[in-house]
Amino acid sequence: MVNFIELNECDRKTLFQTLKEVLKTPWKQLYETLGISKAMFFNYLSGKYAIPETIFIKIEKKSGLKIKNFKRIFKPSYSPKKIKNPKMTKFLAEALGILNGDGHMNQINYQICVVGNLLETEYFAHMQKLFEKVFFIPFNLRKEKNKFRLLTYSKDLVFLLHDRYGVPIGKKLGSLRIPKKFFNKKILLSSYLRGLFDTDGTIYKRRKKDLVVEITSYDGRFLKEIKHALNLFGLHPGISGTNLYLYKRVEIDRFFNVIKPANSKHLKRYMQFGN
Repeated sequence: MVNFIELNECDRKTLFQTLKEVLKTPWKQLYETLGISKAMFFNYLSGKYAIPETIFIKIEKKSGLKIKNFKRIFKPSYSPKKIKNPKMTKFLAEALGILNGDGHMNQINYQICVVGNLLETEYFAHMQKLFEKVFFIPFNLRKEKNKFRLLTYSKDLVFLLHDRYGVPIGKKLGSLRIPKKFFNKKILLSSYLRGLFDTDGTIYKRRKKDLVVEITSYDGRFLKEIKHALNLFGLHPGISGTNLYLYKRVEIDRFFNVIKPANSKHLKRYMQFGN
């Protein structure tokens, strides 16, 4: 069993504020000092989640406070999920594209997640089915206040995806790459681009008539890799700042025929704007 501590609102806020004052440090350095993610730190601070007892003891010790009134909660201990080494298929390639799009992995609690708009119900159901088929472990689909979150926890899968396929852990800027082997097999490359566009791409009208397909990334080298990949399919995108785009209608039609986006949001816009 794993122990968690639940505090009343007054004691919880006093504990965290005192820690900040004693250490004389901004919030960012606090959660780094405690060895937890920013999201989890503020979840504990707000009372959304109970505090793991090991973290609670560390905060008490560093703050110099001793909280007397608290509730101890017992939960089953974490049992690592057994991970099979997935075969390289078009389905795995698509999943990798998704993870390099709106995905995120960390090594704080070994979470693997994809976050997106609540309007994308069909697409998140598609992703959940895809990920469970590829990785052989369950993924939880959560409907939060203003977004969907598809997630699982697995240390082994985090390091497998990072070590074997280059999926970044933590910050993605400067670390995103298309797996080199995909450039030698177009079915894998098109599937990867599908996952990437479905999560990081958009289609819209410019000047009320011109259709635009766009992929956004702050990683300039990654954008150049995407451009090179699309060149292999006879497409000629341009790059401007953080955006890669296709303007010509004939190339946009080819993009949808070759890449075959699975996100109904994009398909509906393509059909709507294309007429």
